[in-house]
Amino acid sequence: MAKRASARGIRRDVSGILRAPRRMQVADAVSTYMRVPMGAGNSVPWDPDLAPYVLEPMNCLASREYDAVVFVGPARTGKTIGLIDGWIVYNVVCDPADMLLIQMTEEKAREHSKKRLDRTFRCSPEVKTRLSPRRNDNNVFDRTFRAGNYLKIGWPSVNIMSSSDYKCVALTDYDRFPEDIDGEGDGFSLASKRTTTFMSSGMTLVESSPGRDIRDTKWRRSTPHEAPPTTGILALYNRGDRRRLYWPCPHCGEHFQPEMDNMTGYRDVADPVQASEAAFLQCPSCKGKITADQKRALNIKGVWLRDGQTIDRSGVVSGEGRRSRIASFWMEGPAAAYQTWAQLIYKFLTAEQDYEATGSEETLKTVVNTDFGRPYLPRAGMEQRKSELLEQRAEEVPKRTVPDGVCFLTATVDVQAGRNRRFVVQVTGYGSMGERWLVDRYNIRQSMRYDENGESLPVDPASYPEDWDLLLTDVFSKGWSLASDPAKCMRLMALAVDSGGEDGVTDNAYKFWRRCRREGLGKRIYLFKGDSVRRGKLINRTFPDNTGRSSRRAQAAGDVPLFLLQTDALKDRVNNSLWRDSPGPGYVHFPAWLGSWFYDELTYEERSVDGKWSKPGRGANEAFDLLVYADALAILHGYEKIKWPDAPEWARRETWLENTPAETGETTSPVPEQVPAKKRKRKKPVTDDNNPWTTSGGWL
Repeated sequence: MAKRASARGIRRDVSGILRAPRRMQVADAVSTYMRVPMGAGNSVPWDPDLAPYVLEPMNCLASREYDAVVFVGPARTGKTIGLIDGWIVYNVVCDPADMLLIQMTEEKAREHSKKRLDRTFRCSPEVKTRLSPRRNDNNVFDRTFRAGNYLKIGWPSVNIMSSSDYKCVALTDYDRFPEDIDGEGDGFSLASKRTTTFMSSGMTLVESSPGRDIRDTKWRRSTPHEAPPTTGILALYNRGDRRRLYWPCPHCGEHFQPEMDNMTGYRDVADPVQASEAAFLQCPSCKGKITADQKRALNIKGVWLRDGQTIDRSGVVSGEGRRSRIASFWMEGPAAAYQTWAQLIYKFLTAEQDYEATGSEETLKTVVNTDFGRPYLPRAGMEQRKSELLEQRAEEVPKRTVPDGVCFLTATVDVQAGRNRRFVVQVTGYGSMGERWLVDRYNIRQSMRYDENGESLPVDPASYPEDWDLLLTDVFSKGWSLASDPAKCMRLMALAVDSGGEDGVTDNAYKFWRRCRREGLGKRIYLFKGDSVRRGKLINRTFPDNTGRSSRRAQAAGDVPLFLLQTDALKDRVNNSLWRDSPGPGYVHFPAWLGSWFYDELTYEERSVDGKWSKPGRGANEAFDLLVYADALAILHGYEKIKWPDAPEWARRETWLENTPAETGETTSPVPEQVPAKKRKRKKPVTDDNNPWTTSGGWL
């Protein structure tokens, strides 16, 4: 028998529907009605003094002066508890209204509902009694209350963020949303449309730490509180009234922003643990030392100022603040209530060490975004690459010789198609700790095929499989003399070839590798290809197989290993190495005999704000690409795992040394037997080192 509603229950529900909103500040209501879960079965009242900087943003949520509130801050600030969970409690208890909460993914939405809201509702009596008693009214993503108001918990999707009207919409961790949601626009635009029916009482809340890269590396601040040009949360902040948090100096009384630029005292200590413990904040006015134990008191005294406002030692605010229908706030890591300065600096220093060791910026970017509360400027943007600067570093060494620091050589080959068909060869020498040297660069233009006059024909990698044999005779089998001992030479450790290109190139690349395998060279010769799909690994080994289906692509039977490269990430690493300014770990050496064209190739590509590298026009970029392939080849062999000086045999100099052969190091190929008409011959090597299309060692 179905359970019937009681008259008492009906009266309680109706009274909740008819009750007028409680006229309270949002922060006061949250401190009165919300309890914060603290482990299994325990809870404490929300304490406004723990993160007092969220009080003003919270109170703006109930103001008809604003259509939206934007809060930018690092992790561990308490912004989600106060602004998201607290606002939900306020809307349940004080001003019942339909509300939409958007998390960054479906999984995060489920987690927020079950781990945060479920526990908060259970331990907050004023909320618990307002939940609908009907079982079907409450599930993971939908909550209904006795007053008839409804809470929807979702993720960025047009199905969730369109059609329905909500008085209140909250977007959390906004910079991890897609920039374009299902082709319908950004999350803020979609969310704010849901509240327009409620006019001035509608409200959209957006909170996040920054997560998007700075778009303009040449940007200069035009107003004191302006954020760098970027998409996401900071773009919304710039549209608002741009409030920044100010602390009063305990020494001189002048107010300043507690930002990372004022954090000091840790750079002169080598050990990251000791350095982080020595960090302190310095007043920019009196240079007074502010220690971590003063942070909570200064947060309580903190003041939010709009762009255009100033404050004196007495706390008097003057100036006309920027006006906007968006109340926007931005604070940085030093003020975060739930993260110590020692933790903050330790993460930063260890992220810098990781960057120095690997060239990868991912950990450093995460720390700057989520711990500092700042947008990240890629290292490539900090120093725009200039070919002249790299050329100035060139060193005088004998042409096409191996410097003393080189432990092994790699050769990388780019296949050029079209009217200017050729193999572009670059030889890179690796020493210890990522230090490397450009040893050689040349083109292979002429094949071992001949016309009726006995003249060699141009190479055609797409049409003639036999042309690929030149990569064995003119690259893999060569030796390069030592700069300090011309009587000895160094052989290649490995060779990698770009297998992509015009129709026919990939098929011939597979045939070439199969021939190499038959000759026992399969473990020293590699086929590479750029990967358009972002994956977890920098390099992914695949075995293409299109047997059993018709395809215009290269015939692949699953027997040829093809290595897919995450070229954008690898280019970030190489670019970072190019800008190391002194010899040592990670440094790239260049020989003075290379022409200016080489450095133009190194610097032609540009990195966009979304992390992709591309060419702005039709200029050449082979030098950069071939350095990237060389890095990938070293990584594949486990180069980054070497504990120097204890190197494995394949990475030791003596492994690849032998007496200089009869040839001088210039590119040579076996001379075929004579044909009836006249002796077959290849044209002489070109020695104009300043011409990128006729580099010595290649053939015209």
